[in-house]
Amino acid sequence: MLFLVSVYAVFAALVAHASLAAIVLVLAWTGGLKASYSGALPALMSEIFPVQTRSTGMNLSYNVGVTLFGGFAPFVITPLIAATGNSLAPSFYLMATAMVSLASLLVVRNRLRLR
Repeated sequence: MLFLVSVYAVFAALVAHASLAAIVLVLAWTGGLKASYSGALPALMSEIFPVQTRSTGMNLSYNVGVTLFGGFAPFVITPLIAATGNSLAPSFYLMATAMVSLASLLVVRNRLRLR
């Protein structure tokens, strides 16, 4: 949720103050946010799949997600920048992927009955 609400401001600050220090701060902030959920992700993913299909399910779902959302990001972001004329358009893509992630977490929470 914090990534969703802060990514536009982070990109805006980076565009307004393009410097090495700004890049380092942006990378530290986004890296810290990513690290906060990447640590728990393998444990959550292992709970989703039964033991018999756990390895295949975790590998397939993780690799398909990384390929679709990360690997194709340049192909999505470049036309998005061209269509909007906005240099902050990559933040829109990241916000959309954050919303997909939040929706997925809600589905998993309801399925696993975690409260």
